[in-house]
Amino acid sequence: MELDEFTGQPCRTKLAYEFIPKKTLKIDLKKAEEELCNTCTIEISTKMLLMLKIDNCTVSLFPSGKLLVRGEKEEEKARKIAKKAVQPLKESIK
Repeated sequence: MELDEFTGQPCRTKLAYEFIPKKTLKIDLKKAEEELCNTCTIEISTKMLLMLKIDNCTVSLFPSGKLLVRGEKEEEKARKIAKKAVQPLKESIK
């Protein structure tokens, strides 16, 4: 999956940046965890949320494909972090 398939916008709190898929997605978070375990640290894994640590930022991945990058307010830096989170995703996307 590529980041250009997402729309990015500052989160309402201004302490995070969110990326929402342009198309409807469904992500199997268990499979996503397997795909991401070599590229980042998995902090929390549940049916509703996968929380990752990438470059000192916390990234939340939801089954809808929504990504929330916390700890980065600048769009360009948040995009680089989000890109690291979505590139490994292949088999987990339905």
